[in-house]
Amino acid sequence: MTPLAMVWTDIRILVLDTTRIWWRMLPKIVAIFLFGWLGYQLALKLAIPAGHINPWLGLLIFAFSFVSKLAAVVLILRLVGNALGVRRLIPRQELEEDDRDTSVTGLLAMTLLPFLGIYTAYGLVTKASDQMIIEDWFRSGGAFAEDTIIGGLRLNGDDVPVSRYIVVLSIIVGAYLVRRLVDALQERTGWRPLGIVGTFIESFFVLVTITAGVDIMSQIKFWVADRAIFGWLETFKNVVADAVAALGINLPAVLSAVWSFITEHAWPVITSGLAEPIFWLAIAALIYGSSVISIGELWRAGKPLASRVRVARRVLERAARQTEEDRAARAGKAVMSQVKEAFLGDIDDKYLPTLHSLRLILRAGFSFLGAYVVVYGAQKIATSAFDWLLANTIGGHQFTFWLVWLPSYNLVIDLIFEPWRLCLLAAALRRCLIIFRTRAEVRGTLDADQHNSAEQVAAEELIEPASGRQAVGAVG
Repeated sequence: MTPLAMVWTDIRILVLDTTRIWWRMLPKIVAIFLFGWLGYQLALKLAIPAGHINPWLGLLIFAFSFVSKLAAVVLILRLVGNALGVRRLIPRQELEEDDRDTSVTGLLAMTLLPFLGIYTAYGLVTKASDQMIIEDWFRSGGAFAEDTIIGGLRLNGDDVPVSRYIVVLSIIVGAYLVRRLVDALQERTGWRPLGIVGTFIESFFVLVTITAGVDIMSQIKFWVADRAIFGWLETFKNVVADAVAALGINLPAVLSAVWSFITEHAWPVITSGLAEPIFWLAIAALIYGSSVISIGELWRAGKPLASRVRVARRVLERAARQTEEDRAARAGKAVMSQVKEAFLGDIDDKYLPTLHSLRLILRAGFSFLGAYVVVYGAQKIATSAFDWLLANTIGGHQFTFWLVWLPSYNLVIDLIFEPWRLCLLAAALRRCLIIFRTRAEVRGTLDADQHNSAEQVAAEELIEPASGRQAVGAVG
């Protein structure tokens, strides 16, 4: 089979599998999605009046909105994945045995932080906070309003008191330390709801950090622009531009064109077109039990899986050499490793599990990943096209109209396209695991238990009970 034919086959399988499971599970998916949406909107509406009592209280309530939205996404992926038998297809050496199948709180505790990480990385947290700021700004009197939620938190302007910097920094550090304390308590007690509390605190931490970080970066930018060295660099740039202009080359125009191409075309394709769908698929794999490895495990003995990761293997080799050192030196290094683990714990919780899961996804090959990216991109294009069509159908209205109806407008679009996208993630992961199973069967490396589990998944989904038609399993 040619590579193009393989890509087309995977596209067909993904579209059919996704559509069938989406239609079959649609009532349950919509119910969970609406509960998440209601929690998000409720937190948003309550945050504004609470913020006028105390800005930090408003931000703390608003942080709950992300927990509500992410919990709905996680539960939908779990529901669809269970219907597709995804967990039983995960290779045994990659499977993490825990209580995520029997405990909703356990599942949420293990997966919410990685989801919050990707929401932060792709600006979804900033977008949501902007929505709250705009609504509060309008309700507070418009452009000249002074009594706004965010006004009591911002660090922009020349008249910001030093005490506000101290308060903001103290809250950022305090939120981080409290979250690490909650993590430590969860590890010690094993009480899963603490994981959800940790995600709630992390949402608050992210909101405060983003708000303060934007202001501090703008202050740094203005400070650098006033330095003498900045003027020297500007003079040097003009001298180089004049020298190149003598050769008939407009250097500023060339650099501007290159930068415009990178920022407006190349970078969006890399981040939104390629990286975003791949990372979403990697995070979805965590819900079904794809094993993870942490920074702390790299400094400790590590899981057996660490020996197959190049960076981990090097760390383990260094650890083996260190066993020959004297006990005092080892004790000192053990303390340092605990300090490193404490400060790098956020990487463990939010990003490293995703990167490790990404290693599993990338093994599926270019043809499958290419097909998946094409289908994911088509879904995003369809969403944008429907958004444009709906906006033009409704027509132009005053700002007050959109302030009232924008949540419902977005809900209509999300209800149509977001459940299908989440089903695509589960169907794509299932297809990815079936590819692994097929390769193992060809090489004769598939163990008997894994083979029986895979056959059971296929048998359960081969025929739909109601219609007797070929079902999802037969397509994959």
